Amino acid sequence: MKDIIIDSLKYSSSNWVKVLLLGLVVFLVDLSDALSFLGGLAGELSFTIIVAGLILGIYQIGFIFRIVEETTHGSDTMPKFDKFWNTFLHGMKEGLVTVIYFIIPLILIIIGVFLFGDLIGPNPMDMELVIIIFVLFLASITYLIYQAAVLNMANHHGTIKSAFDFKRIFKKARDMGIKRLGFIYLLTVVFAVTVESTIHDAVTSNPFDPLSIISALLIAPYILIFIARALGLINRTLEIKK
Repeated sequence: MKDIIIDSLKYSSSNWVKVLLLGLVVFLVDLSDALSFLGGLAGELSFTIIVAGLILGIYQIGFIFRIVEETTHGSDTMPKFDKFWNTFLHGMKEGLVTVIYFIIPLILIIIGVFLFGDLIGPNPMDMELVIIIFVLFLASITYLIYQAAVLNMANHHGTIKSAFDFKRIFKKARDMGIKRLGFIYLLTVVFAVTVESTIHDAVTSNPFDPLSIISALLIAPYILIFIARALGLINRTLEIKK
């Protein structure tokens, strides 16, 4: 894991122009989110901002996936900001897969809330504790399976079918082992989600604050690239061992 971390750090800082370009995309997505809900904007302008932010957001997802995919297949350089349509399609497919993977647990959580409410009775503290444990457990398991599915997509050039090839996905999860799975969970949930959501909140609440701009332009893209590279390297090592 040490080699993967060192390699990912070097990779993420190997081309600051691309980091800044991705950061610009991140910033514009967050900025569109902030501006779209400002009062006084005309309806058409607000709609245009939302659509532009959505397109850029999907492109951002696709670009990050390309890093995972190209790293998996042996590349050691960041993708170019080209193949817009291909990258956009990658983003759409991963976005669709994400929705499908997490809509089912969400439904189960809603059902579970009602079931636990009937079983536990009127004591809200007991119900709250059980629901929290249930949600955390289900979300954690789903997220790890989802990450294995994304890596399997990277093996198969982003096909949606590969995201639901559960035989290969569960095998990949087993091959990764507890150590790698824990590392992936730490990276993507504790680190990325926390940091990126903090930066997103900072930009949307005060988009022209210098610290918010720097965070969106440099810190957020660096973290995203680092994580994508690390995931790709883990996936590459699994393929080499076959």
